[in-house]
Amino acid sequence: MSTIQRRLNKLEGNRDRNDVGREVDNALEKMGTSRAAMLADFGTLTAFRDWLATRSAATDHQAGVPISAHHRKWQGDSAVSVKWDSIFDQHEALQTADTGA
Repeated sequence: MSTIQRRLNKLEGNRDRNDVGREVDNALEKMGTSRAAMLADFGTLTAFRDWLATRSAATDHQAGVPISAHHRKWQGDSAVSVKWDSIFDQHEALQTADTGA
């Protein structure tokens, strides 16, 4: 692979990450929050992702869906978890109301 091809591949990868970042920013904005607020509460994107995985696993468990035992559990401030549960619950309720489900 030539130098230019490697650079183009790297540029495309960066563009894809930027697109995902914008999508995340837009989704958080629709929930009435921001990436800055999320990072202030969780510190890192990895910690936020771990919290999301834990939240999803808990929801699946309540619904009777078997849970993979290897997911990482988020070990953080319970007040932060309650705050973000509320943000997600409110957003999900609004989506459900909008679709009439």
